[in-house]
Amino acid sequence: MTIKITSATFSACITSKEGFPADNLPIIALVGRSNVGKSSLINALTGRRELARTSSMPGKTLTINFYCINDSFYIVDLPGYGYAKASKNTRAKIQLMMNEFFCECKNLKGVVQVLDIRHRPTPLDFQMYEWIREQHLNGFVVLTKTDKLSNQQVVKMRNSITRDIRGVFNILYSSKNFVGREEFLDAVEKVISGFVFKVSDNRPAKRVSKNEDGQRQNSHKSERPDKANPQSNSSPKPKRPENAGGVKKNRPPRPNKNRVNKEEEKK
Repeated sequence: MTIKITSATFSACITSKEGFPADNLPIIALVGRSNVGKSSLINALTGRRELARTSSMPGKTLTINFYCINDSFYIVDLPGYGYAKASKNTRAKIQLMMNEFFCECKNLKGVVQVLDIRHRPTPLDFQMYEWIREQHLNGFVVLTKTDKLSNQQVVKMRNSITRDIRGVFNILYSSKNFVGREEFLDAVEKVISGFVFKVSDNRPAKRVSKNEDGQRQNSHKSERPDKANPQSNSSPKPKRPENAGGVKKNRPPRPNKNRVNKEEEKK
């Protein structure tokens, strides 16, 4: 049954791990390029126009913002990446916040990568997607701003992006006409409950089951382990590998001014 939002409040605006909420509510994080529509998505999702601040200028969100939904879980808006005009100090600050969030957030259930359907994924988008997969973080992709394209263009771009990011489960979304709202909430509910999405198609996979020893096992080869409760995993954290392709395993991709899509600078 799809989540029905009865309350939505701005809960916290933080810049370090010390500001994390003290409760144990599950957390769903939103990641994406600057000006991709994360704040508008939250406002349309909750029916609150001013809940998340929006701006025509990219790179304005320099904090980690927590929004409490139904007093039962959080949607967290992380700072946008890939804004070329941000200063070196600003990019370093954002990187530190992202590192702390993903390393220290114990109640993180899943990550939703937000992409603008009008544009092909940038190198940074690919890096973030690969990093999410490497960390075995459950989640899905949301393709925003579908109202800005014709139906034919939406189908064409969705097929193209799906091929680019290897068929990850994705949802069409419009903050203007609320397309995809119910599907988004349904997917969030599944992620919180431990439902794992397959990479091979656009349908959710079976749940992760347990064997007789109580250890987690995948019900399909293409499924990835659920990181719903990292504290339940008794095995030590893997050591940080050598930096491959500029992305470190235990931290999100570092914003790189030289790799920013030129379209982002025009916005």
